[in-house]
Amino acid sequence: MPYGASRCPSCGLSLEGPLAARLFTALSTADSLLNAMRQEAPAAQAATTPTLRPAAPGAVATLDGPTTEAPARTWPAQVPPPVPPQRPHGGLAGASVPKILLGLGALCLLVAALVFLAVAWSAMGVAGRTATLLGFTAVAGGLSAWAAHRELRAAAESLSVVALGLLVFDGIGAERAGWLGDLEPAAFLVLLGVLGAGAGAAASLAVRRTPVGALVGAEVFAALGVACTGVGLVTTDWFAWSASLVLVTVLAGLVVLGAWTTRLGVLAVGGGLVATSTWVILAISSWDRALQHPSLRELWGNLEVWPLLATAALAATPAAVRRLPLGVRLTSLALAVVVVAGVVLAPFADEALTEGTLAGAVLLSAAAAASWFVPHPWHRSLGGPVGLGLVWAALAAYLIAQEGLTRVFDAGAALWTGSAGDSFAARPTPEWEMAAWLLPVLVASSGAALIAVARAFDWADRLVAPLLDLQVVVAVAVASAALTLALYPVPMWLLSVVLLITGAGFAAVALRRGSALSLALGAAFLALATVLGLHAEWLTLATLAVVLATAVTVHLRWPQLDVSVAVGAIVSVALAGLVWTMGAVADGSGEWTALVVVLVLASLVLALPYLDEPIRASGPATYARLGPEAGSLVSTGVVAAAGVAAAATTEEPTWLAVYLTLAGATASAMALMRRDRRLVGWLGGALLAAASWVRLADLGVETPEAYTLPSAVALLVVGIVHLRRNPDASTFMALTPGLTLALLPSLLWVLADPIEPRSALLGLACLGLVLGGVHLRWSAPVVYGAVVGTLLVLRLATPVAEAVPRWALIGTAGALLVVMGITWERRVHEARALAGYVRGLR
Repeated sequence: MPYGASRCPSCGLSLEGPLAARLFTALSTADSLLNAMRQEAPAAQAATTPTLRPAAPGAVATLDGPTTEAPARTWPAQVPPPVPPQRPHGGLAGASVPKILLGLGALCLLVAALVFLAVAWSAMGVAGRTATLLGFTAVAGGLSAWAAHRELRAAAESLSVVALGLLVFDGIGAERAGWLGDLEPAAFLVLLGVLGAGAGAAASLAVRRTPVGALVGAEVFAALGVACTGVGLVTTDWFAWSASLVLVTVLAGLVVLGAWTTRLGVLAVGGGLVATSTWVILAISSWDRALQHPSLRELWGNLEVWPLLATAALAATPAAVRRLPLGVRLTSLALAVVVVAGVVLAPFADEALTEGTLAGAVLLSAAAAASWFVPHPWHRSLGGPVGLGLVWAALAAYLIAQEGLTRVFDAGAALWTGSAGDSFAARPTPEWEMAAWLLPVLVASSGAALIAVARAFDWADRLVAPLLDLQVVVAVAVASAALTLALYPVPMWLLSVVLLITGAGFAAVALRRGSALSLALGAAFLALATVLGLHAEWLTLATLAVVLATAVTVHLRWPQLDVSVAVGAIVSVALAGLVWTMGAVADGSGEWTALVVVLVLASLVLALPYLDEPIRASGPATYARLGPEAGSLVSTGVVAAAGVAAAATTEEPTWLAVYLTLAGATASAMALMRRDRRLVGWLGGALLAAASWVRLADLGVETPEAYTLPSAVALLVVGIVHLRRNPDASTFMALTPGLTLALLPSLLWVLADPIEPRSALLGLACLGLVLGGVHLRWSAPVVYGAVVGTLLVLRLATPVAEAVPRWALIGTAGALLVVMGITWERRVHEARALAGYVRGLR
């Protein structure tokens, strides 16, 4: 087999491609194995020849005798298994070199021809010019044909590009020589494009029966010729602008059809790009023309609409060609539908925005309804345009709904400065704004479009299904109606009633069906009603009453524990808001109203275990009550702050102490009444201590022990009682809070000013703690008394330390360091001596 052969000399089989390369590799490996076996043949013949012994029934005959197992199939030890050759990871492949060289050569030839024509053209006669043009082109074309018949693909491609390029130069030279007469530039561009397209297509078809099979460069050249022809036709004055675009689109489409039929794929793609580009330009210019003449008389009477109709017809034409892929046909029909929609909406271009939006919504609904009667799979052609209309309708509905929400929030921002009978302000509707009544219309058309899109595409069906739930549909419908009301001068209480009824209705449905979605929708409506209710006191009172009743019902009857806890917090907040609003309606002072709210919340927290047990539906009541308790704590803090702010400046500490006392007493009572809330007692003690501190500060007491010792004594009593009941309990866990509160404030005061009677009293207390702890064998008093006493002694010794000279302190530190260094070195020497003694043992 000769090196570099493209076909087998025996059978004529082609040796190009990856399969031939794999075959060559396998044959090369077999040759190497055969050579290795021949080299090992003498050694194998010198060995003892084994004899074949008969095998017993059921055994396998082997060279050494019968055996019951088949021998393992392994490679001989002398010959390793073949390893497939590895291709180099980098470098240039051998087949790429001629392609690069031929490409550069073709480029050089074209540049040389261009330079030659530019320099020597004027010096040549007519005969010389003719001979030169035709000779170079014929030679390049002949060489390309010769290379194609010899299966030289790269050479055929390069030479064909040279020949076609020279053909273009021939045309340019003929035009400059005046052989073509007085042609306009656009007409010459058409002629040149037709020449290039025809020559490229002819060259591609001419090599069809050669071993090369196809010329990609020639097809690209033909596609460029089609584009050149299109540009020439559009820029000439032979036809009107729209007519020329239609003509170019039709011609490019015919080229695509012909190329697709003759299996010229590159030309088909190029023609398709030309057709698509001219169609897009035609669509834009046609729509602009329709907008300049939007009236029905101009559009249809003067036929200003015909470019749009032609655009739609051109887009729909590929849908009738059965040879095209289904996706292309569906896409073309969808584009035609979009253009037809533009035809329908064009007369509304000079109308107000409301009329145009209404026309778009009606058209979207009609297209969605028509998709039900279009057979499969053609209804997808309507699904795409309907999806685009859905985006537009949803955006328009959002703009109107956002304005309605803004008016609701603005009304709630009044914060009790209005009255329940107030109405929304009138909303002017200029031509550039959409009317409020369009919101339900847009929502309805969007729903119809959603259904149409879901029917058209499977992926959209999975996304749209949750949005088409009956509860969501009802909620969206009611919300659109409510926001539409907010855009008209209607009484605010009317909108509030709609929101409250809807929210309570969804909550009732949620309790009946156990639907979390219904509960979330109801909460959204009630929240919006609460915001609107802040406009006036009576409106807030009615809203909070409904919210409280709904929240209490859901808190007690909802089966899931987490939801019951969250709604329980809303119960406390709504109750606090309701009582505060009642006080405002009754013209009560803020500090007394806050006191009533704190008492009501305390009563709720303490009485809840005795009221909700028979009717609660959720899990353990211990955890379900965390919601109301946490909500009461937060509400108490907010209301107390509001009460203090409402009081006179001189009475603020007194009211703050009152609120802290009530909260602390409530927390302490809860800890005493319920075993599952024992830890709340710490919070109660802290609140009571804070109340006493506020009161002492109000009275002008500056001694810290007056604030800390009562609480410390209480904590120590609790700790000692705990130790008596639990002899094995840790004294640190039981006495640390009380001891810290009793000793730390006094210690800080003494560290700042040690020369006063407090130092002596603190020292006696520490001595008593140490002696008492030793007697009782309690570690906490001993440790705390010793630590605080040591710090106290060191602080009292500070004046003496300050009297010692600085050099003495530095010298003492240096002596200590020297002693430590000597000791360290001595220990090292001793360790080394010990190691040497151990090594000397035998």
